[in-house]
Amino acid sequence: MELSPQLLDSLRGYADKINKNVSFLINDDPHPKKESFLTFLNGIASIFDKLDVRIEETANNQYSALTFEIASDEKPTGIIFSGIPGGHEFNSLILATLQAGGSKINLDENLIDQIKQIDTKINFETLISLSCENCPDVVQNLNQFALINDKITNHTIDGNLYPKLVSQRDIQSVPSVFVDSEMIASGRISTANILKKLVDKNLLHIKPALPKKSNLPLQDVVVVGGGPAGVSSAIYSARKGLRVSVVAEKFGGQLTETIGIENFISSPYTTGKELTSNLLNHAKEYEITLKENVRVEDISGGDTKHITLSTGEIIESKSVIIATGAKWRNLNVPGEKEYLGKGVAYCPHCDGPFFKDKDVIVVGAGNSGLEAALDLSNIAKTVTVLEFLPFSKADKILRDKTRDTKNIDIILNVETQKILGDNKKVTGLRYMDKSTKDVYTANTSAVFIQIGLTPNSHFVKNLLELNEYGEIVTNDRCETSVNGIFAGGDVSSVPHKQIIVSMGHGANAALSASEYLIKLSATALPKKAKNTVKVNQ
Repeated sequence: MELSPQLLDSLRGYADKINKNVSFLINDDPHPKKESFLTFLNGIASIFDKLDVRIEETANNQYSALTFEIASDEKPTGIIFSGIPGGHEFNSLILATLQAGGSKINLDENLIDQIKQIDTKINFETLISLSCENCPDVVQNLNQFALINDKITNHTIDGNLYPKLVSQRDIQSVPSVFVDSEMIASGRISTANILKKLVDKNLLHIKPALPKKSNLPLQDVVVVGGGPAGVSSAIYSARKGLRVSVVAEKFGGQLTETIGIENFISSPYTTGKELTSNLLNHAKEYEITLKENVRVEDISGGDTKHITLSTGEIIESKSVIIATGAKWRNLNVPGEKEYLGKGVAYCPHCDGPFFKDKDVIVVGAGNSGLEAALDLSNIAKTVTVLEFLPFSKADKILRDKTRDTKNIDIILNVETQKILGDNKKVTGLRYMDKSTKDVYTANTSAVFIQIGLTPNSHFVKNLLELNEYGEIVTNDRCETSVNGIFAGGDVSSVPHKQIIVSMGHGANAALSASEYLIKLSATALPKKAKNTVKVNQ
């Protein structure tokens, strides 16, 4: 695989970022793709003076001749790849190479301290697909684990090159993260939640994060969430001259799982990844403290709010804007949890390729559901869409495209009752016609659930008023039931869940918070200014 001149030119911008000797270590075993493999790695090495490719035996070449390890100053880093990391994983390889060469690891310092505490040897295996949008985030996070702690390794494996392994482990979803052949996570997962998974499964023991006051000074605004609403809030707050911090598990949030965006005004077409990058770059133009890969566990306090993070850090702020967005809504039917990653999926772009030429079902005929059906129609043999309502609420353009696609069938006014399986993977789905009450069973290899979103409001359920849908109740000024706490975007009761609406709502929350802070400071002003005297008239 030869790198394009354009890609090589872009890499030259990082040529001075490696200040340690870094090596790609590979073995000398033959493979049909070995020549392409070496061309690829040598192409990268040609850009960096301190990077080379070495043929030598390592302990980690257990899958094929296409396995290689990254070493730094002659020492293994614990970062291993099996396959040629092109596609979405190219950035993962470059980032790992730069960080092995001494570039800064972009994790919260308190989170780094937690990872350093791990005293158990952990060998991660991360099964990925080069077409998966969510995989790089997980790969990059686990690679950083390995760089931080020499007891940890992360072996990234391209499932398309190792079908036998995929079959052995019944993998039907990516990324799939294994420890000692046991799957511990499937799909997108943040760094903080990886640690939580390991603790929950008793795979490691780390000291609970002790509460400690942040080194940050008193903030004017802490924004919780890094999606369109959160970034919009932060930028508008910073433009008001306020001291602002953003806390997020992952910048971009749900936006990062959106492939094509055709209704964002001013841009006929963009992608979720592109828009996320633009949002982050815009935020970096301002003096905004960004904290990623951490969760907010608690919010308390009166005029001064105390925001407790998953790392134990407590940030103090005069106001809070909650913009944590939403996540995929569950069906909550038997079989959904049991077969997650075994045919039950929420991301058609990540997991669709596992079901090539097979029959699949999409539950939900809104915009997300029909977009998923159209994507899957290019891969699957047939796509059946099931909708609870007697009509589809999707945009007309999507309804028309779906109607004209021969291998898509839409069934309206039905209720999904159960996802069926053979204890290893999905085999079918049972649903009821709501008009006739007749019950049907459909054979299927996968069920893609696209029934909308549920707000990420669980951490404030005992603090703020929520409506029946779990949304934070706000007025037209984005004010919540607690003074000094505001909410915007999909986590709030704003009626329309659209990217552009979330951005506007985030701006509204910031402007309202700014006015709140002005009033707050006004009450603290002395009644009489210094160096003034009363004039009798």
